[in-house]
Amino acid sequence: MGIFNSTEDMERKANLKKLEDKRVAFAQRLAREGFAPERMLFSQTQQGGFIAVCREGGQFCLIVSPSFGGDEEFALERYDAPSFTKALVHVRPEGMGGIFGFGKKGQEGAEFVITRADGSELRMAFVAGLNGWLETTLSKNPLLKTQRRRGDANLVWDFKPLDLSTVAHAIAVAEAYFEG
Repeated sequence: MGIFNSTEDMERKANLKKLEDKRVAFAQRLAREGFAPERMLFSQTQQGGFIAVCREGGQFCLIVSPSFGGDEEFALERYDAPSFTKALVHVRPEGMGGIFGFGKKGQEGAEFVITRADGSELRMAFVAGLNGWLETTLSKNPLLKTQRRRGDANLVWDFKPLDLSTVAHAIAVAEAYFEG
């Protein structure tokens, strides 16, 4: 078997197709409901999915994607006011700070801990060196496009990485969404 025909690669492609099928069905459902926020903010999770927030119709909206390869479905939750806390993240670099592969790079940023209606918590992280983020307008929102993306692309591939020069801006943008 070649490198591109391995069992792992075939499973990865099947997971991408399944995730894209779920995204298209979710986007079509949202279009039928008239869900059309002007702006939306995304943050990548450690499980390969994302959390997105927006303001629409005077409400705070939370969208949670399935994890990569997971059986969950996309979820949209609406709140009059979000219940959240913000925790700053600071992890000092160790060793040579990741230079030449020695030690660990430090991490700077913030996590927004969102308390959902069922009492569970979600962590929406904006941490340099840890995850990616995306803020988009309605016309360019890759989640809300009702047509299939070419090649079953994962939505998180559109996200920008967070680094020390952009993390403060990302946190300020997130605060605006949460504080309304």
